[in-house]
Amino acid sequence: MHPPSLPCATFRVNIRYMKHILHLALTLAAGLLLAASPAPAQPARDSLSIGMVEFPADMHPFITNQLVRSYVHGFARRVVTRFDINNTLICDLCTEVPSLANGRVAREGDHGLAVRFTLRPGLTWGDGVALTSHDIALGFDIERQFNPEPGLVGVEEVDPTTYIVHFDTPRYDFDRLSPDPIPAHLEEASFRAAKDPLEYGRQSLYNRAPTTPGLWNGPYLVAGFTPGDQARFTPNPFWSGRKPYFRSITTRVIENTAALQANLLSGDIDTAWGLTFDQSLALEKDHGDRFSLTFLPSLSTTLLVPNLANPALADRRVRQAILLGIDRKTLVEKLFAGRQPVADGILSPAEPSRNPAIQRYPFNPTRARALLAEAGYLPGADKYLHGPGGERLSIDLASSSGVRLVELVEQVLQSQLKAIGIELVLRNEPPRMLLGETVRQRRFQGLVMFSWLPGPDSIPHSRFHSSRIPSAANSFGGGNYAGYSNPEMDRLLTDALAELDPARRQTQWNRIQALVADDLPVLPLYHPAAVFLQPRWLTGMLPPQSLTLPSLAAEDWRPR
Repeated sequence: MHPPSLPCATFRVNIRYMKHILHLALTLAAGLLLAASPAPAQPARDSLSIGMVEFPADMHPFITNQLVRSYVHGFARRVVTRFDINNTLICDLCTEVPSLANGRVAREGDHGLAVRFTLRPGLTWGDGVALTSHDIALGFDIERQFNPEPGLVGVEEVDPTTYIVHFDTPRYDFDRLSPDPIPAHLEEASFRAAKDPLEYGRQSLYNRAPTTPGLWNGPYLVAGFTPGDQARFTPNPFWSGRKPYFRSITTRVIENTAALQANLLSGDIDTAWGLTFDQSLALEKDHGDRFSLTFLPSLSTTLLVPNLANPALADRRVRQAILLGIDRKTLVEKLFAGRQPVADGILSPAEPSRNPAIQRYPFNPTRARALLAEAGYLPGADKYLHGPGGERLSIDLASSSGVRLVELVEQVLQSQLKAIGIELVLRNEPPRMLLGETVRQRRFQGLVMFSWLPGPDSIPHSRFHSSRIPSAANSFGGGNYAGYSNPEMDRLLTDALAELDPARRQTQWNRIQALVADDLPVLPLYHPAAVFLQPRWLTGMLPPQSLTLPSLAAEDWRPR
Protein backbone atom coordinates (compact mmCIF):
# COMPACT_ATOMS: atom_id res chain seq x y z
CA MET A 1 0.00 0.00 0.00
CA HIS A 2 1.17 3.51 -0.55
CA PRO A 3 -0.87 6.40 0.87
CA PRO A 4 0.92 9.08 -1.17
CA SER A 5 2.73 8.26 -4.38
CA LEU A 6 6.22 9.52 -3.64
CA PRO A 7 8.04 7.74 -0.83
CA CYS A 8 9.29 10.95 0.66
CA ALA A 9 8.14 12.35 3.97
CA THR A 10 4.55 12.92 4.81
CA PHE A 11 4.28 15.80 7.20
CA ARG A 12 1.62 16.97 9.56
CA VAL A 13 -0.82 18.09 6.98
CA ASN A 14 -3.48 17.49 9.55
CA ILE A 15 -1.68 16.96 12.83
CA ARG A 16 -4.62 15.66 14.80
CA TYR A 17 -5.86 13.31 12.11
CA MET A 18 -2.44 11.79 11.55
CA LYS A 19 -2.21 11.16 15.27
CA HIS A 20 -5.63 9.51 15.43
CA ILE A 21 -5.33 7.19 12.53
CA LEU A 22 -2.02 6.15 13.34
CA HIS A 23 -1.91 11.37 11.61
CA LEU A 24 0.53 10.93 9.14
CA ALA A 25 -0.35 12.62 6.76
CA LEU A 26 6.17 14.32 4.70
CA THR A 27 4.97 13.05 3.97
CA LEU A 28 8.12 14.78 2.16
CA ALA A 29 5.92 12.32 0.20
CA ALA A 30 5.38 8.87 1.80
CA GLY A 31 5.49 5.58 0.11
CA LEU A 32 3.84 2.36 -0.72
CA LEU A 33 3.25 -0.59 1.55
CA LEU A 34 3.76 -3.97 -0.05
CA ALA A 35 4.15 -7.46 1.18
CA ALA A 36 5.52 -10.44 -0.67
CA SER A 37 6.09 -14.13 -0.19
CA PRO A 38 9.42 -15.60 -1.27
CA ALA A 39 7.58 -18.68 -2.51
CA PRO A 40 4.06 -19.99 -1.90
CA ALA A 41 5.46 -23.45 -1.32
CA GLN A 42 7.52 -22.44 1.70
CA PRO A 43 6.01 -23.21 5.13
CA ALA A 44 4.26 -20.40 7.01
CA ARG A 45 6.70 -18.58 9.24
CA ASP A 46 6.08 -16.96 12.60
CA SER A 47 8.31 -13.93 11.96
CA LEU A 48 7.96 -11.09 9.46
CA SER A 49 10.60 -8.76 8.00
CA ILE A 50 9.63 -5.38 6.54
CA GLY A 51 11.97 -3.26 4.43
CA MET A 52 11.57 0.53 4.46
CA VAL A 53 13.09 3.39 2.49
CA GLU A 54 12.83 5.72 5.47
CA PHE A 55 12.87 5.45 9.23
CA PRO A 56 11.46 7.63 12.03
CA ALA A 57 13.64 10.56 13.02
CA ASP A 58 12.60 9.88 16.63
CA MET A 59 10.22 7.56 18.45
CA HIS A 60 8.30 10.06 20.57
CA PRO A 61 4.62 10.30 19.54
CA PHE A 62 4.46 14.10 19.56
CA ILE A 63 7.82 15.60 18.61
CA THR A 64 8.02 15.07 14.86
CA ASN A 65 5.27 14.32 12.39
CA GLN A 66 6.03 11.56 9.93
CA LEU A 67 3.79 8.97 8.40
CA VAL A 68 6.57 6.43 8.62
CA ARG A 69 6.82 6.91 12.39
CA SER A 70 3.08 6.49 12.68
CA TYR A 71 3.32 3.29 10.64
CA VAL A 72 6.04 1.95 12.96
CA HIS A 73 4.02 3.04 16.00
CA GLY A 74 0.97 1.22 14.65
CA PHE A 75 2.44 -2.10 15.78
CA ALA A 76 2.92 -0.97 19.39
CA ARG A 77 0.70 2.01 20.11
CA ARG A 78 -3.03 2.72 20.16
CA VAL A 79 -4.74 6.11 20.43
CA VAL A 80 -8.06 7.31 21.85
CA THR A 81 -9.93 7.80 18.56
CA ARG A 82 -9.09 7.36 14.89
CA PHE A 83 -10.75 7.05 11.51
CA ASP A 84 -11.42 3.61 10.11
CA ILE A 85 -11.17 2.54 6.47
CA ASN A 86 -14.62 4.05 5.80
CA ASN A 87 -13.53 7.43 7.22
CA THR A 88 -15.77 6.88 10.24
CA LEU A 89 -14.45 8.04 13.59
CA ILE A 90 -14.13 5.12 16.01
CA CYS A 91 -12.85 4.53 19.54
CA ASP A 92 -9.62 2.65 20.08
CA LEU A 93 -9.22 3.37 23.81
CA CYS A 94 -12.57 4.94 24.69
CA THR A 95 -16.01 3.42 25.14
CA GLU A 96 -17.97 5.87 22.98
CA VAL A 97 -17.20 8.73 20.57
CA PRO A 98 -18.57 11.91 22.20
CA SER A 99 -21.43 13.72 20.50
CA LEU A 100 -24.17 16.20 21.34
CA ALA A 101 -26.69 13.40 20.87
CA ASN A 102 -25.17 11.05 23.47
CA GLY A 103 -24.79 13.79 26.08
CA ARG A 104 -21.00 13.71 26.26
CA VAL A 105 -20.63 17.30 25.04
CA ALA A 106 -21.79 20.32 27.06
CA ARG A 107 -21.55 24.07 26.61
CA GLU A 108 -19.12 25.70 29.03
CA GLY A 109 -19.27 29.42 29.75
CA ASP A 110 -20.01 31.79 26.89
CA HIS A 111 -18.05 30.00 24.18
CA GLY A 112 -16.43 26.86 25.53
CA LEU A 113 -17.11 23.15 25.35
CA ALA A 114 -16.64 20.31 27.84
CA VAL A 115 -16.22 16.94 26.14
CA ARG A 116 -16.37 13.80 28.30
CA PHE A 117 -14.44 10.64 27.40
CA THR A 118 -14.46 7.30 29.19
CA LEU A 119 -11.58 4.85 28.80
CA ARG A 120 -12.33 1.19 28.21
CA PRO A 121 -11.92 -0.89 31.36
CA GLY A 122 -8.80 -2.95 31.83
CA LEU A 123 -6.42 -0.92 29.64
CA THR A 124 -2.75 -1.34 30.56
CA TRP A 125 0.69 -0.36 29.37
CA GLY A 126 3.13 -3.01 28.21
CA ASP A 127 4.53 -3.44 31.74
CA GLY A 128 1.12 -4.18 33.23
CA VAL A 129 0.58 -0.72 34.78
CA ALA A 130 -2.97 0.57 34.33
CA LEU A 131 -3.56 3.19 31.62
CA THR A 132 -5.57 5.99 33.25
CA SER A 133 -6.94 9.50 32.81
CA HIS A 134 -3.73 10.84 34.32
CA ASP A 135 -1.84 9.49 31.32
CA ILE A 136 -4.23 11.42 29.06
CA ALA A 137 -3.65 14.61 31.08
CA LEU A 138 0.11 14.19 30.78
CA GLY A 139 -0.31 13.61 27.05
CA PHE A 140 -2.07 16.96 26.80
CA ASP A 141 0.66 18.77 28.75
CA ILE A 142 3.38 17.31 26.52
CA GLU A 143 1.62 17.63 23.19
CA ARG A 144 0.78 21.30 23.63
CA GLN A 145 4.51 22.02 23.89
CA PHE A 146 5.01 20.73 20.35
CA ASN A 147 1.67 20.79 18.53
CA PRO A 148 -0.93 22.84 20.42
CA GLU A 149 -4.53 22.53 19.28
CA PRO A 150 -6.29 25.95 19.07
CA GLY A 151 -8.97 26.25 21.71
CA LEU A 152 -8.00 23.11 23.65
CA VAL A 153 -7.10 24.42 27.10
CA GLY A 154 -6.98 21.47 29.48
CA VAL A 155 -7.87 17.98 30.61
CA GLU A 156 -9.80 17.40 33.84
CA GLU A 157 -9.33 14.01 35.48
CA VAL A 158 -12.70 12.96 36.87
CA ASP A 159 -11.62 9.47 37.92
CA PRO A 160 -9.10 6.91 36.63
CA THR A 161 -11.23 6.10 33.56
CA THR A 162 -13.15 9.34 32.97
CA TYR A 163 -11.82 12.72 31.88
CA ILE A 164 -13.15 15.93 30.38
CA VAL A 165 -11.43 17.82 27.57
CA HIS A 166 -12.04 21.56 27.95
CA PHE A 167 -12.18 24.08 25.10
CA ASP A 168 -12.38 27.85 25.51
CA THR A 169 -13.81 28.19 21.98
CA PRO A 170 -16.04 25.85 19.98
CA ARG A 171 -14.31 23.22 17.83
CA TYR A 172 -16.29 21.44 15.13
CA ASP A 173 -13.93 18.45 15.46
CA PHE A 174 -14.21 18.11 19.25
CA ASP A 175 -14.95 14.40 18.91
CA ARG A 176 -11.44 13.60 17.60
CA LEU A 177 -9.38 15.95 19.79
CA SER A 178 -8.78 13.92 22.91
CA PRO A 179 -5.08 14.00 23.75
CA ASP A 180 -3.47 10.58 23.49
CA PRO A 181 -1.86 8.96 26.53
CA ILE A 182 1.76 9.11 27.63
CA PRO A 183 2.75 6.73 30.50
CA ALA A 184 3.00 9.05 33.48
CA HIS A 185 4.80 6.47 35.63
CA LEU A 186 7.71 6.58 33.15
CA GLU A 187 7.66 10.01 31.51
CA GLU A 188 6.18 12.57 33.90
CA ALA A 189 9.26 13.12 36.06
CA SER A 190 11.58 13.81 33.12
CA PHE A 191 9.01 16.07 31.48
CA ARG A 192 8.47 18.16 34.63
CA ALA A 193 12.23 18.43 35.26
CA ALA A 194 13.23 19.46 31.72
CA LYS A 195 14.17 23.10 31.20
CA ASP A 196 12.42 23.19 27.80
CA PRO A 197 10.51 20.85 25.46
CA LEU A 198 13.55 20.02 23.35
CA GLU A 199 15.50 18.90 26.42
CA TYR A 200 12.57 16.71 27.41
CA GLY A 201 12.61 15.20 23.92
CA ARG A 202 16.25 14.24 24.36
CA GLN A 203 15.64 12.78 27.83
CA SER A 204 12.41 10.94 26.99
CA LEU A 205 12.54 7.17 27.21
CA TYR A 206 10.86 7.06 23.80
CA ASN A 207 14.18 8.26 22.39
CA ARG A 208 16.70 7.05 25.00
CA ALA A 209 15.24 3.60 25.67
CA PRO A 210 12.32 2.83 23.33
CA THR A 211 12.45 -0.86 24.29
CA THR A 212 11.01 0.02 27.71
CA PRO A 213 7.78 -2.08 27.71
CA GLY A 214 5.69 0.47 29.61
CA LEU A 215 5.91 2.99 26.76
CA TRP A 216 3.61 0.93 24.57
CA ASN A 217 0.00 -0.20 24.73
CA GLY A 218 -0.55 -1.97 21.39
CA PRO A 219 -0.51 -5.63 20.33
CA TYR A 220 3.30 -5.60 20.05
CA LEU A 221 6.14 -4.13 22.11
CA VAL A 222 9.37 -2.59 20.80
CA ALA A 223 11.84 -5.34 21.71
CA GLY A 224 14.86 -4.06 19.79
CA PHE A 225 15.78 -0.71 18.31
CA THR A 226 18.74 0.70 16.37
CA PRO A 227 18.35 4.44 15.56
CA GLY A 228 18.08 5.09 11.86
CA ASP A 229 18.28 1.38 11.07
CA GLN A 230 15.70 -1.01 12.47
CA ALA A 231 13.08 -1.84 15.08
CA ARG A 232 11.95 -5.27 16.26
CA PHE A 233 8.54 -6.02 17.76
CA THR A 234 7.34 -8.93 19.88
CA PRO A 235 3.84 -9.64 21.25
CA ASN A 236 2.62 -7.59 24.21
CA PRO A 237 1.67 -10.02 27.01
CA PHE A 238 -0.72 -7.43 28.48
CA TRP A 239 -2.59 -6.77 25.23
CA SER A 240 -6.29 -7.49 25.76
CA GLY A 241 -7.29 -7.71 22.09
CA ARG A 242 -6.87 -10.46 19.55
CA LYS A 243 -3.61 -12.34 20.08
CA PRO A 244 -1.04 -11.42 17.39
CA TYR A 245 0.10 -14.25 15.14
CA PHE A 246 3.73 -13.32 14.51
CA ARG A 247 6.32 -14.06 17.15
CA SER A 248 8.50 -11.26 15.78
CA ILE A 249 8.11 -8.37 13.31
CA THR A 250 11.21 -6.45 12.19
CA THR A 251 11.31 -3.19 10.24
CA ARG A 252 14.66 -2.23 8.72
CA VAL A 253 15.91 0.51 6.43
CA ILE A 254 16.91 -0.04 2.80
CA GLU A 255 17.29 3.53 1.55
CA ASN A 256 17.03 2.76 -2.15
CA THR A 257 13.88 1.61 -3.90
CA ALA A 258 15.76 -0.55 -6.41
CA ALA A 259 17.52 -2.41 -3.58
CA LEU A 260 14.22 -2.60 -1.70
CA GLN A 261 12.57 -4.27 -4.67
CA ALA A 262 15.50 -6.67 -5.10
CA ASN A 263 15.37 -7.66 -1.42
CA LEU A 264 11.63 -8.20 -1.70
CA LEU A 265 11.86 -10.45 -4.75
CA SER A 266 14.76 -12.44 -3.34
CA GLY A 267 12.87 -13.16 -0.11
CA ASP A 268 15.35 -11.33 2.13
CA ILE A 269 12.37 -9.27 3.31
CA ASP A 270 8.71 -10.24 3.43
CA THR A 271 7.12 -6.85 3.10
CA ALA A 272 8.22 -3.36 2.07
CA TRP A 273 7.32 0.23 2.78
CA GLY A 274 8.41 2.63 0.04
CA LEU A 275 8.17 0.85 -3.30
CA THR A 276 7.05 3.23 -6.00
CA PHE A 277 3.98 3.26 -8.22
CA ASP A 278 5.79 1.90 -11.26
CA GLN A 279 7.49 -0.83 -9.24
CA SER A 280 4.10 -1.92 -7.93
CA LEU A 281 2.68 -2.17 -11.45
CA ALA A 282 5.73 -4.17 -12.55
CA LEU A 283 5.41 -6.55 -9.60
CA GLU A 284 1.80 -7.27 -10.43
CA LYS A 285 2.61 -7.78 -14.12
CA ASP A 286 5.65 -9.99 -13.63
CA HIS A 287 4.72 -11.69 -10.36
CA GLY A 288 0.93 -11.82 -10.42
CA ASP A 289 1.00 -15.26 -8.87
CA ARG A 290 2.43 -13.65 -5.72
CA PHE A 291 0.70 -10.24 -5.66
CA SER A 292 -2.77 -8.73 -6.12
CA LEU A 293 -3.10 -5.03 -6.95
CA THR A 294 -6.01 -2.70 -6.17
CA PHE A 295 -6.40 1.04 -6.82
CA LEU A 296 -8.47 3.00 -4.30
CA PRO A 297 -9.45 6.67 -3.94
CA SER A 298 -7.06 8.74 -1.87
CA LEU A 299 -7.26 12.06 -0.05
CA SER A 300 -3.58 12.85 -0.64
CA THR A 301 -1.98 15.56 -2.76
CA THR A 302 1.61 15.70 -3.95
CA LEU A 303 2.90 19.27 -3.63
CA LEU A 304 5.81 21.57 -4.20
CA VAL A 305 6.21 23.73 -1.10
CA PRO A 306 8.19 26.96 -1.58
CA ASN A 307 10.27 28.58 1.12
CA LEU A 308 8.77 32.07 0.96
CA ALA A 309 11.93 33.54 2.51
CA ASN A 310 13.52 32.97 -0.92
CA PRO A 311 13.27 36.37 -2.72
CA ALA A 312 12.32 34.81 -6.06
CA LEU A 313 9.66 32.51 -4.58
CA ALA A 314 8.28 35.31 -2.43
CA ASP A 315 6.93 36.82 -5.68
CA ARG A 316 3.54 35.23 -6.36
CA ARG A 317 4.03 35.71 -10.11
CA VAL A 318 7.04 33.39 -9.99
CA ARG A 319 5.04 30.75 -8.12
CA GLN A 320 2.21 31.07 -10.65
CA ALA A 321 4.68 30.78 -13.52
CA ILE A 322 6.17 27.60 -12.07
CA LEU A 323 2.76 25.95 -11.88
CA LEU A 324 1.77 27.15 -15.36
CA GLY A 325 5.08 25.92 -16.74
CA ILE A 326 4.59 22.30 -15.57
CA ASP A 327 2.63 20.01 -17.88
CA ARG A 328 1.09 18.01 -15.07
CA LYS A 329 -1.31 16.13 -17.34
CA THR A 330 1.56 14.69 -19.37
CA LEU A 331 3.50 13.96 -16.18
CA VAL A 332 0.75 11.78 -14.69
CA GLU A 333 0.04 10.08 -18.02
CA LYS A 334 3.68 9.15 -18.59
CA LEU A 335 4.70 8.23 -15.05
CA PHE A 336 1.44 6.97 -13.54
CA ALA A 337 -0.42 5.55 -16.54
CA GLY A 338 -3.05 8.25 -16.05
CA ARG A 339 -4.11 6.75 -12.71
CA GLN A 340 -3.38 9.93 -10.73
CA PRO A 341 -5.51 13.02 -11.47
CA VAL A 342 -3.93 16.44 -11.86
CA ALA A 343 -4.38 18.48 -8.67
CA ASP A 344 -6.35 21.66 -9.24
CA GLY A 345 -6.28 22.43 -5.52
CA ILE A 346 -5.29 21.09 -2.13
CA LEU A 347 -8.21 18.65 -1.80
CA SER A 348 -8.60 15.52 -3.88
CA PRO A 349 -11.77 14.65 -5.82
CA ALA A 350 -12.43 12.02 -3.12
CA GLU A 351 -12.94 14.76 -0.50
CA PRO A 352 -16.59 15.96 -0.24
CA SER A 353 -15.43 19.38 1.04
CA ARG A 354 -13.55 20.12 -2.20
CA ASN A 355 -14.33 23.48 -3.83
CA PRO A 356 -14.53 23.00 -7.63
CA ALA A 357 -14.70 26.74 -8.34
CA ILE A 358 -11.14 27.69 -7.37
CA GLN A 359 -8.61 29.23 -9.75
CA ARG A 360 -6.89 26.67 -11.94
CA TYR A 361 -3.46 26.67 -13.58
CA PRO A 362 -3.54 24.64 -16.81
CA PHE A 363 -0.27 24.17 -18.69
CA ASN A 364 0.48 27.51 -20.37
CA PRO A 365 4.20 28.21 -20.92
CA THR A 366 3.44 31.41 -22.83
CA ARG A 367 1.58 32.88 -19.87
CA ALA A 368 4.33 31.61 -17.54
CA ARG A 369 7.03 33.48 -19.48
CA ALA A 370 4.90 36.64 -19.47
CA LEU A 371 4.50 36.51 -15.68
CA LEU A 372 8.25 36.03 -15.24
CA ALA A 373 8.90 39.04 -17.48
CA GLU A 374 6.50 41.08 -15.34
CA ALA A 375 8.50 39.98 -12.30
CA GLY A 376 11.68 41.39 -13.90
CA TYR A 377 13.29 38.23 -15.28
CA LEU A 378 14.68 38.47 -18.82
CA PRO A 379 16.41 35.90 -21.08
CA GLY A 380 20.20 35.66 -20.88
CA ALA A 381 22.81 34.25 -23.24
CA ASP A 382 22.73 30.93 -21.34
CA LYS A 383 19.01 30.46 -22.23
CA TYR A 384 17.97 30.95 -18.61
CA LEU A 385 16.18 33.97 -17.20
CA HIS A 386 18.09 36.54 -15.17
CA GLY A 387 16.91 39.06 -12.63
CA PRO A 388 17.53 42.83 -12.49
CA GLY A 389 20.90 42.25 -10.81
CA GLY A 390 21.99 39.77 -13.43
CA GLU A 391 21.47 36.72 -11.23
CA ARG A 392 20.19 33.54 -12.90
CA LEU A 393 16.70 32.43 -11.89
CA SER A 394 17.90 29.26 -10.19
CA ILE A 395 15.76 27.42 -7.63
CA ASP A 396 16.67 24.40 -5.49
CA LEU A 397 14.35 21.41 -5.24
CA ALA A 398 14.69 19.09 -2.24
CA SER A 399 13.22 15.62 -1.94
CA SER A 400 14.15 12.10 -0.81
CA SER A 401 17.24 10.49 -2.32
CA GLY A 402 17.39 6.89 -3.46
CA VAL A 403 13.81 6.82 -4.77
CA ARG A 404 13.63 6.16 -8.50
CA LEU A 405 10.16 7.61 -9.05
CA VAL A 406 11.06 10.79 -7.18
CA GLU A 407 14.02 11.19 -9.50
CA LEU A 408 11.84 10.68 -12.57
CA VAL A 409 9.35 13.31 -11.41
CA GLU A 410 12.20 15.70 -10.70
CA GLN A 411 13.68 15.17 -14.15
CA VAL A 412 10.33 16.02 -15.75
CA LEU A 413 10.01 19.17 -13.63
CA GLN A 414 13.60 20.15 -14.37
CA SER A 415 13.11 19.82 -18.12
CA GLN A 416 9.76 21.61 -18.25
CA LEU A 417 10.89 24.54 -16.10
CA LYS A 418 14.08 24.90 -18.14
CA ALA A 419 11.81 25.45 -21.16
CA ILE A 420 10.45 28.63 -19.55
CA GLY A 421 13.89 29.80 -18.37
CA ILE A 422 14.04 28.50 -14.78
CA GLU A 423 16.99 26.42 -13.59
CA LEU A 424 15.92 23.73 -11.14
CA VAL A 425 18.79 22.41 -9.01
CA LEU A 426 18.17 19.07 -7.29
CA ARG A 427 19.22 18.85 -3.63
CA ASN A 428 18.01 15.42 -2.56
CA GLU A 429 18.84 14.04 0.86
CA PRO A 430 18.30 10.76 2.72
CA PRO A 431 14.79 10.80 4.22
CA ARG A 432 16.08 10.83 7.80
CA MET A 433 17.95 14.10 7.11
CA LEU A 434 15.21 15.62 5.01
CA LEU A 435 12.53 14.85 7.59
CA GLY A 436 14.46 15.26 10.77
CA GLU A 437 16.15 18.59 10.06
CA THR A 438 15.85 20.17 6.62
CA VAL A 439 12.10 20.51 6.37
CA ARG A 440 11.23 20.54 10.06
CA GLN A 441 13.54 23.52 10.62
CA ARG A 442 12.86 25.10 7.19
CA ARG A 443 16.47 24.77 6.06
CA PHE A 444 15.54 24.11 2.42
CA GLN A 445 16.35 27.11 0.21
CA GLY A 446 13.86 26.75 -2.62
CA LEU A 447 11.18 24.10 -3.11
CA VAL A 448 10.56 20.82 -1.33
CA MET A 449 8.35 18.03 -2.69
CA PHE A 450 6.15 15.82 -0.55
CA SER A 451 2.61 14.50 -0.24
CA TRP A 452 -0.11 15.90 1.96
CA LEU A 453 -2.68 13.49 3.42
CA PRO A 454 -5.44 15.42 5.19
CA GLY A 455 -8.16 13.76 7.17
CA PRO A 456 -11.82 13.95 6.14
CA ASP A 457 -13.19 17.48 6.55
CA SER A 458 -9.97 18.70 8.16
CA ILE A 459 -9.37 22.44 8.31
CA PRO A 460 -5.61 22.91 7.54
CA HIS A 461 -4.81 25.19 10.45
CA SER A 462 -1.42 23.58 11.03
CA ARG A 463 -0.46 23.99 7.39
CA PHE A 464 -1.36 27.62 6.70
CA HIS A 465 -1.82 29.55 9.95
CA SER A 466 1.06 31.96 10.60
CA SER A 467 1.40 30.72 14.19
CA ARG A 468 2.39 27.30 12.83
CA ILE A 469 5.51 28.46 10.97
CA PRO A 470 8.21 26.20 12.50
CA SER A 471 10.51 27.99 14.91
CA ALA A 472 12.36 27.45 18.17
CA ALA A 473 9.43 29.16 19.89
CA ASN A 474 7.09 26.31 18.95
CA SER A 475 9.81 23.65 19.26
CA PHE A 476 9.78 23.33 15.45
CA GLY A 477 6.40 21.67 15.75
CA GLY A 478 4.56 23.76 13.16
CA GLY A 479 3.52 22.45 9.75
CA ASN A 480 3.56 25.76 7.84
CA TYR A 481 6.82 24.93 6.09
CA ALA A 482 6.37 27.62 3.44
CA GLY A 483 6.43 30.39 6.04
CA TYR A 484 3.08 31.66 4.72
CA SER A 485 1.47 34.57 6.54
CA ASN A 486 -1.86 36.13 5.55
CA PRO A 487 -4.17 37.78 8.11
CA GLU A 488 -7.26 36.81 6.13
CA MET A 489 -6.17 33.18 6.07
CA ASP A 490 -5.45 33.25 9.81
CA ARG A 491 -8.94 34.59 10.47
CA LEU A 492 -10.61 32.08 8.14
CA LEU A 493 -8.80 29.13 9.70
CA THR A 494 -9.64 30.25 13.22
CA ASP A 495 -13.29 30.88 12.39
CA ALA A 496 -13.72 27.62 10.49
CA LEU A 497 -12.34 25.57 13.39
CA ALA A 498 -14.91 27.18 15.68
CA GLU A 499 -17.88 26.86 13.31
CA LEU A 500 -20.23 24.06 14.38
CA ASP A 501 -22.71 24.56 11.54
CA PRO A 502 -21.58 22.38 8.59
CA ALA A 503 -23.07 24.66 5.90
CA ARG A 504 -21.41 27.81 7.25
CA ARG A 505 -18.15 25.94 7.76
CA GLN A 506 -18.24 24.77 4.13
CA THR A 507 -18.54 28.40 3.01
CA GLN A 508 -15.42 29.23 5.03
CA TRP A 509 -13.70 26.10 3.72
CA ASN A 510 -14.45 27.19 0.15
CA ARG A 511 -12.81 30.56 0.78
CA ILE A 512 -9.76 28.89 2.38
CA GLN A 513 -9.30 26.75 -0.72
CA ALA A 514 -9.78 29.74 -3.01
CA LEU A 515 -7.23 31.80 -1.08
CA VAL A 516 -4.69 28.98 -1.26
CA ALA A 517 -5.26 28.75 -5.03
CA ASP A 518 -4.74 32.52 -5.38
CA ASP A 519 -1.73 32.93 -3.07
CA LEU A 520 -0.09 29.55 -3.87
CA PRO A 521 1.70 28.93 -0.56
CA VAL A 522 1.88 25.38 -1.98
CA LEU A 523 1.94 24.27 -5.62
CA PRO A 524 -0.26 21.16 -6.10
CA LEU A 525 0.94 18.65 -8.68
CA TYR A 526 -1.37 15.60 -8.61
CA HIS A 527 -3.51 13.43 -6.36
CA PRO A 528 -1.83 10.05 -5.83
CA ALA A 529 -4.05 7.02 -6.06
CA ALA A 530 -3.79 4.67 -3.12
CA VAL A 531 -2.31 1.40 -4.33
CA PHE A 532 -2.86 -1.79 -2.39
CA LEU A 533 -0.48 -4.53 -3.46
CA GLN A 534 -0.87 -7.51 -1.16
CA PRO A 535 0.94 -10.85 -1.22
CA ARG A 536 -1.37 -13.74 -1.77
CA TRP A 537 -0.07 -15.61 1.27
CA LEU A 538 -0.89 -12.90 3.82
CA THR A 539 -4.31 -11.82 5.05
CA GLY A 540 -5.64 -9.25 7.53
CA MET A 541 -4.02 -6.11 6.05
CA LEU A 542 -6.35 -3.13 5.80
CA PRO A 543 -6.84 -1.38 2.48
CA PRO A 544 -5.21 2.07 2.48
CA GLN A 545 -8.25 4.31 2.25
CA SER A 546 -7.56 7.74 3.67
CA LEU A 547 -4.78 7.44 6.27
CA THR A 548 -5.67 4.13 7.81
CA LEU A 549 -2.42 2.21 8.12
CA PRO A 550 -2.19 -1.58 7.92
CA SER A 551 -0.03 -1.67 11.05
CA LEU A 552 -3.10 -0.56 13.01
CA ALA A 553 -4.47 -4.03 12.37
CA ALA A 554 -1.18 -5.87 12.92
CA GLU A 555 -2.85 -8.25 15.34
CA ASP A 556 -4.93 -9.51 12.40
CA TRP A 557 -1.97 -10.20 10.09
CA ARG A 558 -1.49 -13.91 9.54
CA PRO A 559 -0.89 -16.45 6.74
CA ARG A 560 -3.92 -17.66 4.84
